[in-house]
Amino acid sequence: MDFQFVKPEEVGIQEEWLISFLNRLEMQGLPMHSAIIARQGKICMEAYYQPYDKDSLHRMFSVTKSMVAMAIGLLTEEGKLSLTDKIIDFFPDKLPEEGAYPYMAMLTIKDMLEMKTCHDKTTYKGSGVTDWVGSFFTTKPTHVPGTSFAYDTSSTHVLGALVERLSEKTFLDYLREKCLNELGFSKEAHVLCDPYGVPMGGSGLCATTRDLYILTMLMAGNGNINGKQYLPEDFMKSANEKHSDSYANQGTLEELQGYGYQIWRTRHGGNALFGMGGQLGVYIPDQDIYMVTTSDAQGRQGGVQLIYEAFFEEIYDKLAGKPTYDTPALSLEEYINSRRIIALPGDISSPMQDKINHTEYVCDENSSGIKTIKVDFDENHNGKVTYTTAAGTHTISFGLGSTVTGEFPVYGYRYAASGAWRMDNYLLLRINIIDDEVGNVYMGLNYKDDYITVVLKKVVENKLDEYQSVFSGKC
Repeated sequence: MDFQFVKPEEVGIQEEWLISFLNRLEMQGLPMHSAIIARQGKICMEAYYQPYDKDSLHRMFSVTKSMVAMAIGLLTEEGKLSLTDKIIDFFPDKLPEEGAYPYMAMLTIKDMLEMKTCHDKTTYKGSGVTDWVGSFFTTKPTHVPGTSFAYDTSSTHVLGALVERLSEKTFLDYLREKCLNELGFSKEAHVLCDPYGVPMGGSGLCATTRDLYILTMLMAGNGNINGKQYLPEDFMKSANEKHSDSYANQGTLEELQGYGYQIWRTRHGGNALFGMGGQLGVYIPDQDIYMVTTSDAQGRQGGVQLIYEAFFEEIYDKLAGKPTYDTPALSLEEYINSRRIIALPGDISSPMQDKINHTEYVCDENSSGIKTIKVDFDENHNGKVTYTTAAGTHTISFGLGSTVTGEFPVYGYRYAASGAWRMDNYLLLRINIIDDEVGNVYMGLNYKDDYITVVLKKVVENKLDEYQSVFSGKC
């Protein structure tokens, strides 16, 4: 593939913006390795930090996941699988002797692409695990699949192994044959393997920065580059859409924007291939602009977000003519007096609301000790969640689009709670503790058919440890 190179001004970008972008990253102490800025499919800046250069291979970490998804899309186009297929049907040799766990038996390819598996974490990271693929099937699930987002790298590793079973090639070789060789993907690129010799579908890709740009162009064009369709268009359009809400699961602002099929959403309607430490392939369609970076921000808390902020504020906002912040049309006194603890963003109603209103769910055994749970809504966009434990019945009230104050069960802490429908079937509550302890508890309620999956996450030092679990229930 012949890359097009132009001067920044030819695509409406000023040279000083690019200098400010790079300088800002250095001033923030980020160890950058490379950066590409492109617009309208034309590269207007390509920078490498010695000893890295354009031919250097770089570990891309979870960018690998997006490649596996692309390979799955091609297999669906060939008719070798359907997104509704159950994963256990392809791996009978990896199941426990007594058979698949019930929740594992429900798991589909689509659930795995969306990071809505039946596990709440990566399974192969346990002590002594050597069969990474096998661990996915033999680890006891925590909840119903297709409900709760949880970043499960073992799931994508299994999908990579599935590509190999169905194509008889590694996922990289399969993609090379289908499109990457024609697009000029580097011949030296490779994927590291797990202890059993299976290519690491979740994090193993080693490739060049230009290789990452090629993958980003495939994402941006819904599989089409320069008028040729390399990946199935409908699959890639869906891959770029929001299928999972990541708000309560991830930490940085960009990671709160949602998840598609192994592709992240970003602010401004964009998408990203995202690997740990700052391996980024970002595309923002309204300005037809790309940012590709490699770096090692692993030791810097929030370091990847700093890369996004530099890109948005030094380049994107200026290109789009957008102010960094909107100033409310209020006096300072009016603005100060109107301040409240910020309510959780999202919708205040959902088509699911009437179905689950007043419905009690009986929960699986769980470390939080919750036996039943239900939610009640009123006509004023307020609600309350009621749950039972061995200690009795407890209630937490919340506002939808606003905060409601109350007293936290058992502990007696004051709280301010808000809720929002983050997706049609996902109600999220945030309970801010505003007492001697300061922090918050997230309660995610994911609904699917007759099931609920409850995700509890606490951010309170040394307290409320029972509010840290994932489990399902049925009405």
